[in-house]
Amino acid sequence: MEKEKHHFLGRSINLSSDEFFVGLKKYGLHFNLNEFHQMPFYESVEYIIRGFNLAPDSDSNIQFFLDVVFEFQQKKKVSTGAFLEFWELKKDKFSIVAPEAENAVRIMTIHKAKGLEFQVVIFPYDIEVYRQINPKVWYSDDQLGDIKQVFLNYGDKLNYIGEQGRQLFDQRKEELELDNFNLLYVTLTRAVEQLYVITEDKTGGKDSDSIKNTSDLFVQYLKKIGLWNPEKKEYSFGNSMRMSFLEKEESNITTQQNFIGNSWKNHQISIVANSSLLWDSDQEKARLYGNLLHEMLSKIKTENDIEEVINRYLFKGEITVEEQNELINILKKITNHQQLTPYFDQNNMVFTEREISTLDKQTVIPDRLIFNENNVTIIDYKTGKYDEKHKQQINSYATALENLNFSVEKKLLVYITDEILIEEV
Repeated sequence: MEKEKHHFLGRSINLSSDEFFVGLKKYGLHFNLNEFHQMPFYESVEYIIRGFNLAPDSDSNIQFFLDVVFEFQQKKKVSTGAFLEFWELKKDKFSIVAPEAENAVRIMTIHKAKGLEFQVVIFPYDIEVYRQINPKVWYSDDQLGDIKQVFLNYGDKLNYIGEQGRQLFDQRKEELELDNFNLLYVTLTRAVEQLYVITEDKTGGKDSDSIKNTSDLFVQYLKKIGLWNPEKKEYSFGNSMRMSFLEKEESNITTQQNFIGNSWKNHQISIVANSSLLWDSDQEKARLYGNLLHEMLSKIKTENDIEEVINRYLFKGEITVEEQNELINILKKITNHQQLTPYFDQNNMVFTEREISTLDKQTVIPDRLIFNENNVTIIDYKTGKYDEKHKQQINSYATALENLNFSVEKKLLVYITDEILIEEV
């Protein structure tokens, strides 16, 4: 098997991407890289699972992962990099939620168990009452000169540096005892019927009254009630019979045997563009067309971004193939317009559709702001007919920016029709 693996790697390492994926077909793996890049984010993850046979049977972990991917995709800006960053931050906090009615064990921290109750609780720990990681305390002394306080290691030696040291030591010790005994109280009061405590005997056969661990506390309790025997390892109290209680109604659960992840293409499903569903009138078509152009322009910094942005809308089903070329032409007319070309340069500092709060607590959202140090040019796109209100609107943007101590160089109204018309206000 190891030889076969190295043979495969050696044969494949110099192949192009297309040749590599074609070569995988002989292993029963069918994966089209171009198709993968054209898919929406969730669909592309499912395509990986299907293409590489990662889930021949139903797998709750993979299904849960897909649920996370689906929820993440609901956000406006989705990318592989953004998801990987999100996953690295959150992956350790995710867990599969089992139905409450199932006969199962729930593992949780003591803090999460606060306020809850369970029929049976198992506590398999021995808490070190005074355990801390690199503990420190602030120590004050007037004899230190200009430095009034020093940050000292917390430990027994504090008892030997005066009354303040003893007070600091005792205060921290009492705080640790209170915190850990509160944890133990929560642990011992969660059970409705049965409580199992699994701990250690750390006395070593010695008779000591010190309490450094919760196990020492249990030993002291057994001594107090006259039951402690160093040779005995199990103690039980109360009635071991289960109490009668209302059982939770069993939920009707269907066990999924196979991974369900067929592509929508296998079911002969076609994506219908939003435009064909909503553009029922010329007025509505114009409004939605204008919104769509504004949205696309907010994602375009230079002409090089146009095709990628358009393809994204095409793959999401928001535009048709016929509309694709038309929109590309319009957007290129804007970016290549003699008066606008300087404002679509790669080196510009550009903000699109950023909210600005005015002095009268209103919010304005200019379409495009191009900054050159403290100077700014405002561009606002219009897909309708000329209206005097457009000037008032762009002037309000200028006033908001001037109140923020920016100097407004130009105010450009860009009318997007068959021709691109520019009006400088």
